[in-house]
Amino acid sequence: MAIFLCILKSILGYLVLMLAGTNLLGMIVRGILPTYKKDADGNLQLAMDAKSSGRIVITIVFCVIAILYFYALYHYWNIGIVVTAAMLFLTRIPDLLFEMRTGEKFTLKNRKNMPNRPIDFICNLLRWGALPLTWYSLCYLN
Repeated sequence: MAIFLCILKSILGYLVLMLAGTNLLGMIVRGILPTYKKDADGNLQLAMDAKSSGRIVITIVFCVIAILYFYALYHYWNIGIVVTAAMLFLTRIPDLLFEMRTGEKFTLKNRKNMPNRPIDFICNLLRWGALPLTWYSLCYLN
């Protein structure tokens, strides 16, 4: 029963770390680089201007929140969870940059349009590699 609870805790922790890291990274990167969206005709239009003072303030605030996020993970858990969170945080960058550049979100319908570069394969491998690291960090690392 303890092994089952450990595996369940690891999966839930992985999902929470992925959700938190993806949202934090999205707020930071979207504040630094311009974001485009497709209009009804399929043309790219600037969705958010990264140069406005409000976007700069929000980006700085979310950078501070990201630093506090990593500090809290280290303080309340351990270095393994921080490494897992950093892996999930950084492996999202190529997908996010693709979304911002093309204006297309990743869905099952447009998965054939997604790039298939070596960096994407490495990021997917690291993203899945974070799951056993989460398990080890939560169940065996003190």
